[in-house]
Amino acid sequence: MTDSQVVVAVESVDDRRAQAVAVLEQLLRGMDVPAALDAKDLPDGSVSIAVTPSVELPGVALGRRSPLGDALQYLVNKMVNKPGLERRWIAVGLGGHPGPRGSKLPRAQAPAAQPINGAAPAPAARSAAPARPSTPARPVEMDERRLVTDDDPVFDAAARALAERCASSGRVYAVVTLAPAERGRLLKAVDGVPGVTAHAEGDGRLRRLVLTPERLVPMPRQRFPVDDVPDDD
Repeated sequence: MTDSQVVVAVESVDDRRAQAVAVLEQLLRGMDVPAALDAKDLPDGSVSIAVTPSVELPGVALGRRSPLGDALQYLVNKMVNKPGLERRWIAVGLGGHPGPRGSKLPRAQAPAAQPINGAAPAPAARSAAPARPSTPARPVEMDERRLVTDDDPVFDAAARALAERCASSGRVYAVVTLAPAERGRLLKAVDGVPGVTAHAEGDGRLRRLVLTPERLVPMPRQRFPVDDVPDDD
């Protein structure tokens, strides 16, 4: 191996962090996800990259593992750790730096019982049943009606028209692919329409807004559903 080949190999290992950041920026750019990246070297020789997106990612809770974060981590390791180079693990976290691999919190140990008057310590009492793991609390659902939005008379008029159609037809409507601010605007617009109620349900990209009439009209049996919009609309 020549001296030039040795220099190239050393530079490739030292530049692994910069290469990982460049690859990750290219992947996020292709996904149209603007984000800020913070990379650092860890004592074990691996690289940690924190990705802080500036847009909402459906189905992703920042600070927790997600399929999107695992996929980005897999692609970055595949593209940066090329054959012939010493492998350096690259950890990717959404919303912050991920924790170290294989780390476990130490268990708290109770102090040993001291003997009284030279007597042997009594054996510790065994619990009747093992402690159950605590169930994580469900996140508090945000009231999207409180979101501050700009005035949009066209959107409000369309929302009220949809609510009136729901009340007059007696059918349930569901509206999907709305941003939180748009759901809040639609909820506030429907509040003033009699004969119909609105609520949001679901999480992430599956969250939807449901309009329910006070009086449901059943569909005719043995007939295909037809469009309830008149021909002259």
